[in-house]
Amino acid sequence: MTSTLLVSAGVGRRVARVAVIAALLSGCAPAAPVAAPRDPEAAPTAAARPQDDASLALKARQFAPATLTADTGRLDVSERAALARLIEAARLIEPIFERQVYAGNPAVRERLAADRTPAGRLKLDYFNIMRGPWDRQDQLRPFAVDRPRPMGAGFYPEDLTADVFHDWTRRHPADKARLESPFTIVRRERDDDRLLAIPYSEAYAPWLGPAAEKLREAAALTRNEGLRRFLLSRAAAFRTDEYSTSDRDWVDVDSDVEVTIGPYETYEDTLLAMKASFEAFVTVSDPGASSKLARYRRLLPEMERNLPVPAETATARGAESPIRVVDLVFSAGDARQSVQTVAFSLPNDERVRAEKGAKKVLLRNVIETKFDRILRPMAERLLDPAQRVHLSAEAFFHQTLLHELSHELGPAFATLGRDRGEVRIALGASHAALEEAKADVMGAHNALFLIRRGDLPAGFRDRLLVSYFAGLFRSVRFGVTDAFGKGAALQINRFLEERAAGFDPATRRFTVDLDRLEAAIPRLVRDICLLQHRGDRKGAEALLSRYGVVSGPIRQALGDLDGIPIDIRPVYPLAGE
Repeated sequence: MTSTLLVSAGVGRRVARVAVIAALLSGCAPAAPVAAPRDPEAAPTAAARPQDDASLALKARQFAPATLTADTGRLDVSERAALARLIEAARLIEPIFERQVYAGNPAVRERLAADRTPAGRLKLDYFNIMRGPWDRQDQLRPFAVDRPRPMGAGFYPEDLTADVFHDWTRRHPADKARLESPFTIVRRERDDDRLLAIPYSEAYAPWLGPAAEKLREAAALTRNEGLRRFLLSRAAAFRTDEYSTSDRDWVDVDSDVEVTIGPYETYEDTLLAMKASFEAFVTVSDPGASSKLARYRRLLPEMERNLPVPAETATARGAESPIRVVDLVFSAGDARQSVQTVAFSLPNDERVRAEKGAKKVLLRNVIETKFDRILRPMAERLLDPAQRVHLSAEAFFHQTLLHELSHELGPAFATLGRDRGEVRIALGASHAALEEAKADVMGAHNALFLIRRGDLPAGFRDRLLVSYFAGLFRSVRFGVTDAFGKGAALQINRFLEERAAGFDPATRRFTVDLDRLEAAIPRLVRDICLLQHRGDRKGAEALLSRYGVVSGPIRQALGDLDGIPIDIRPVYPLAGE
């Protein structure tokens, strides 16, 4: 997922791009000749009825404030100073992501901030959690506007359809690479309906420029050469839109202080799954805990060979693949919307992954907080009492680790006739949910493999299977419009159908059939990997339509979780919060 500095697609007139960029910065409609985005305060289009205030207040309380910090006592003065600069750089990601979610977000925020009524304050509070005026936990229902969420978020003209986009790139092949780049936004020229590709470096220059300066300041402070190299190359990428070099540098960083900052995931783009959202994680590492997990990195080739799929579905990837255990001290952008991630595996550029592998980062303080405050109390209500004894924080941690490792296994490229292309492109909007389901179930498959090898104790099996199954409900509470939630629903419903788990309507409790679940896991791994390998978009859509839904048992289970937070709302003392 690399890109060079791009020019407008199909048009040589810089004035068009300047007008679009000005609109992005102000949140207002741009001047001619570029077609303006829909005014967020204009007459509404057809949409679901906005939610009432009482419902909104209840939902806001489902995100429990949680203090996340780290021990910085072992950091020297220069590293603590670098950490402060990295937090400052990360803050500048916030206004970028806000505009990527919805071009009208600045105007909506301004209106809500001016409303001093209790209802206005409530909507602004929930807007800050959801990072926009649509409820990510409830089918993206509007609560602060009266219009549906654009499929293309803030990346495309609101009325652009996938068919129109693909028709344009088919008729204008010279524009295709620029328009499909993960690092451009797409706008339309008013006078002849041409599509323009505007580089992120231009669209978000007022924030990327200062963020790059903060990265350079941190680079001058740190004594870690690997961190310094990454900070300088990522600062350059903010200007050039060429991220592959800094992605490689990021994989190599092994520092007490680390930062992940840039455009990464494409989940926000539900139109074409092409455009990458900006996010930032600022962390303090635990070298000792990280070194204990290094052995799993060496086992990746064996895990790949153990997958229940034909050998041709495998993808050769780099062998470095470091694992880091860190404590999160600040997050921003896509990393701080709605549900907070517990771990991540980056970069997503398959060319970099083929060369270097991917770095797995486990956010230890987030994992521990979510287990104690969410997963454990959920399991006490959802599971048969006889199986609750198997719930394990250690199993949850290993499942999280192996989920991230599994993103690096299985198909990366789809076979499309005589051609090969990235699975992400081949599967389109179905890719995100299917990939998260793959990582979940393959993580469990790999844990069982490690148990059989003797790397994990034999008695770990029951704890792993029960904790894995219970953890799926934590994800499905995010909603099935969320990639993680839809992927979790797919797994739950598939296992219920195969009787690997059962639901008793009388007690409203689930029971895991441990032997059947162990047998069902590799079958689901196989089915998902084959869909990815074939680039079978229709098959992926059919699988998700059948299983990635809120079924009766799931609906009843979720109804019994009142009072348990859906997720946490992080508070970062080291960032002055």
